[in-house]
Amino acid sequence: MKRITLSKSVFQAVLVIAGTIVLTLSVLWAVTCYDNKYISKAALAQDHLAMIPEKGYCALVDGWEFYPDALLVPDDFLHGTRAHYDTWAGEYPNLSLFHENRNPFGVSTWRLHLQGSGMVTLYLQEPLCAARVYVNGQCLGGPGNVSDEDYTPLVRDSFFSFSLEGETELIIQTANYSHYYGGIWYAPVIGDADSIGRLIAARMILYGMLFFSTLTLSLFCIGLWLRRKNMADSVIFYFGLLNLSFVLRIGYPFLRLAGLPSVRMLYAVEDAAALAGVFFTVQIIFRLFVPEGWRLLKKAVRMFSLGMCALVVIFPFLLLPAFPGLIRLYGPLLSWYRLCMSGLCIGLTVYGCFMALPHTGTALAAATANGICLLYSVLTIGYYEPFIGAYPEEYGTFCMAAAFAVLLVRRGLAMMEENRKLRLHLQEEVQEKTAHLQKLLEERGQLIAELGHDMKSPLTSLSNMAQIIRLNDLLLDEDTRKRMLHIEKQCDILSERLKSIQEIAAQTNAPLRLEPVLLNTFLADFYHNCRPIIELYGPNFLDNITPRPCRVMANQEQLFRALENLLYNAADFTPPDGKITLSLTAEESSAVIVLSDTGCGIPEAELPDIFRRSYTTRGDKGGQGLGLPITRTIILAHAGQIEVSSKEGEGTTFTIRLPLIS
Repeated sequence: MKRITLSKSVFQAVLVIAGTIVLTLSVLWAVTCYDNKYISKAALAQDHLAMIPEKGYCALVDGWEFYPDALLVPDDFLHGTRAHYDTWAGEYPNLSLFHENRNPFGVSTWRLHLQGSGMVTLYLQEPLCAARVYVNGQCLGGPGNVSDEDYTPLVRDSFFSFSLEGETELIIQTANYSHYYGGIWYAPVIGDADSIGRLIAARMILYGMLFFSTLTLSLFCIGLWLRRKNMADSVIFYFGLLNLSFVLRIGYPFLRLAGLPSVRMLYAVEDAAALAGVFFTVQIIFRLFVPEGWRLLKKAVRMFSLGMCALVVIFPFLLLPAFPGLIRLYGPLLSWYRLCMSGLCIGLTVYGCFMALPHTGTALAAATANGICLLYSVLTIGYYEPFIGAYPEEYGTFCMAAAFAVLLVRRGLAMMEENRKLRLHLQEEVQEKTAHLQKLLEERGQLIAELGHDMKSPLTSLSNMAQIIRLNDLLLDEDTRKRMLHIEKQCDILSERLKSIQEIAAQTNAPLRLEPVLLNTFLADFYHNCRPIIELYGPNFLDNITPRPCRVMANQEQLFRALENLLYNAADFTPPDGKITLSLTAEESSAVIVLSDTGCGIPEAELPDIFRRSYTTRGDKGGQGLGLPITRTIILAHAGQIEVSSKEGEGTTFTIRLPLIS
């Protein structure tokens, strides 16, 4: 059976991976064909003129003259040609190939001849890190300052409008002393103003959807995790951070439009966000599909991933200025690290498939799609750059975020269904246990009642016989008469104990039958019934009942008994010139019954014990200490609360709260 299950898991994993590869490559092929600067580029005439269409837009990819380590102005080209490299946009990411020490920094000039007519707009996308644009000898400005004396980096997308009249010379100066990318790395776009405007709008809409959808997911997950009962679920926490890292990574088009001078900080944050996303993805995979015993692997991957995140922060600020030659290793290191982590995620998810863990299909498809997108990004450098859409690696990360969102929803639904079944099963079990317990209580109450009845007759006979013997004076000496009197007293005590046992049995028998009761009317009847009896004791009995209707679920007989216990206790301890007050008020969700007296009060040390069975404050006045415990039992059976406050010499107050019903 295990072999059959494993074979099925292997087949499913292979099927998911193969299907994801085919689907992902199909989508990437489509976007490469229909949204690619290197395909929709300006055609070159035989004399290296870039032909600009009258309508629409195209990318300025081919035909560039590249002058490294030189800032040339149009006048420098008036007297013949100068030595240059024929290149295309994106061939040289920086100037490291032109320096013996592999220093990526420096200045450069890019020159291209255009052919067309009419007004056009040049969209200069992120010239790293400062630029100056000249058209037909006229300076149109640009982001930052390219001069050596006053170099000011500024990463900003720029737009320049000018008129094409036949052959037009375009010169772009660039300067970079801040970042590992520089020059014309992204191919400029040129076209009529309306077409360029629609392109920018479409691009912003796409990135806005990616940005705000993941931001919403991030805030939702972090907020959900912060709830106390979910703080143990680290998957939700890491998923929220994964989305937050993607938000930091995907928001760069908006920052490029605004322009930011902190170039090194900007790119350090972008790179750190990208690698943090890798770290959070791996942590989610570990928690979903990896056993707890793999602690060494988890710790090693965690330390390595955090080290890479620290590297991308340290490199632009410390290592790159001190060791510019490391630029050759930095870019490939990041790419291959991300590919390796993607392969690790795929492998761990495949392991989860083999272990028949839930939700592995979705995670495996997303991890595979992410790996294909990362590999595609590395292999298509210089062959694919989108006009409108995102880059493959961004699509891959978004796929992971979307897949984890689906996975968490399915996981949540599964947990809800499991909880529903558990609650249903628990409810059935509670009902069964309650019925069994109820039956036991009824049987016990019946047994106690029968036992009390059986004991009552012989006890009464014994007491009567002792009384007859003593009263008839049947040749009894004084000592025997005293003993007979003692037997009578003990019989009376046993009779009282038996009565107490029967009262306790009555309280633990069947549950109370509750019905809606208007407390105002009930307490008014209680007051009028008990007032004559209480005033025979001496104290005045007063009432203060609110006119606001107070409806509760109650058993009138038992509630009457509970209040009667409290009332007669108050009467026993209140002097004839004192008073007893019964009041009813309404709070937001409770009806409050207060019975207070001006009697002798209860010592503070004895207050915690007054509801305990067999505890009494009557001393030698008798009593079994059952009245208050029985009262408390009745109030609790009504889902209520009872409290007591007292001060010696001033009186006692009992407060009962019962839940109101509409």
